[in-house]
Parts: sequence; structure tokens; C-alpha cells
Amino acid sequence: MTATSFRERFPPPDRPWTQEYVDLHRQLVAEALDDPALIETFRRGDQLPPGFGVGFDERVVEYPWLLSQGLGGRMLDAGSALNHEHVIDRVVSTVDELHIVTLEPEERAFTQSRVSYVYSDLRSLPYRDGYFDLVVCLSTLEHVGMDNERYGVIEPRAEDPASEMRRAIGELVRVCSRRLLISVPYGQRADHGWFRQFDRADVEAMVDAVSGEASTTVFRYYAEGWQISDLTSAAAVKYRDFTADSSPVDDLAAAARAVVCVSVGIGS
Repeated sequence: MTATSFRERFPPPDRPWTQEYVDLHRQLVAEALDDPALIETFRRGDQLPPGFGVGFDERVVEYPWLLSQGLGGRMLDAGSALNHEHVIDRVVSTVDELHIVTLEPEERAFTQSRVSYVYSDLRSLPYRDGYFDLVVCLSTLEHVGMDNERYGVIEPRAEDPASEMRRAIGELVRVCSRRLLISVPYGQRADHGWFRQFDRADVEAMVDAVSGEASTTVFRYYAEGWQISDLTSAAAVKYRDFTADSSPVDDLAAAARAVVCVSVGIGS
């Protein structure tokens, strides 16, 4: 795939979250994950190709970043962010076992690919200490302790979501023996009811709660597409909450305008 082909091949739909958007998103992610040169770009932290992911949400950078980290062993997807056929197919071949834990059953389960599903709260995981070599938690911690009714959970919002997030991190660390990979939406701190956006202090508190040797990668969304960034440059961006306001936006953002991806060596 050439550097200029992404926007040409995947032109941003006029409105996000339509079927057209979903179909194009799936195609873009699948081709990105199948592109060794692009995955190497993510691994090195180099500049992304021009026009990459214009009009698409943060998953288009989270998934390639994840694959660039070198997966393996017994892996837990905490939050079920990977539970899509075009993603599962490209992950299961890189690990010995893939387990998914999420609050409620979803429409599809890929048991034919030998994926194991458990339904549980991240704050109380039903696994023994150090059971997983690798734990992945993409865009999930921002929902812990928040209003999760849209996900089929009737439990009321916690008084202190930040404290509940620390409980969840404690459990992720407990069941992980080697490495923890996390991502959260980043920018101006904001409470959207069903999730919260983290600012720099929140990210630092999250990393401190893990207590290991951490490396942080920031991706920022621009009208020209997603690009590598840093905590300072992306600190002021705002989340585009389409569920609260579906009015068109000039930069065509679909959701987060920045995301922080963190890799932590457990016990390091």
C-alpha cells in the first residue's frame, strides 16, 4: 500500500457510524494490519502515512499499534475491543491462547477460532495471579465506574470512577506476568457520562498505578488524518461525542482526537 493511498482508498464518509463508515473502517483496519511496512512504522514510532484514517475513530491507530508490540503467549483482551472478525483473525495467529473478558455477551463470539470468553467485571477478574503472559486493555478503562447502561449494565455510576479504575488496573496487573498494553482517549479532561477523557495527570496516575517500566505513545487526529504526537502537543484536544451532538465537524473526527497507548513491563 503506497503512502498516499489511504485517503484515496478509504474516503471519509459524510457521517460517521453509518453502515458505509463501518464497512470502510473494517477494510482500512484489515489492510493496515496486513501491511508489514506500516506495522513496522508503528513499532518504530515514525510518522504515519499522509491521510491515514481521515474521518475514522481511534481504533485505526490502536489496532496497528497493538500488533506492532509483538504479541505472544497466553493473552487476555480485557474489555473485548478485539472481538471483531477482521481483528480476531489477525491476532489469534500471533498468540498461543486468546481469552476475552467483558461484562456482557456480545452479538458474535469466535469460539471456532478457539477464543475463550468470560463475562466478568474488570475489578474482580476470575483468574489466578499471573495467569496471562500479556494483558491488553484498549479503550476500556475510561468506562470503568461510569454509566454503562448502553452496554447492558444496570449498576449505577460509581461516586469515584478514578478509584474504580485503579481497582481495575490492580486486577489487570495481578493476572499479568509479563506485559500490559493499555490505551485511553486523551486531551482535555472531560466527563461524558458514559466515559471520561483522560488528561496528562490522569495518564500519569494510570501509569503510576501499574508500577512498572512504561513506554507511552500518543496519536493525535488532525483534519489530514492520524499522526504520531506527544502528551504536550495533544493536551488541549476535545473528544467528539457523536452520541451527544451529531452535527457535522470540520475536521471529520469520529470520536477521540487523541489516544495514549502505554506498554508496561510487569515486574520490571
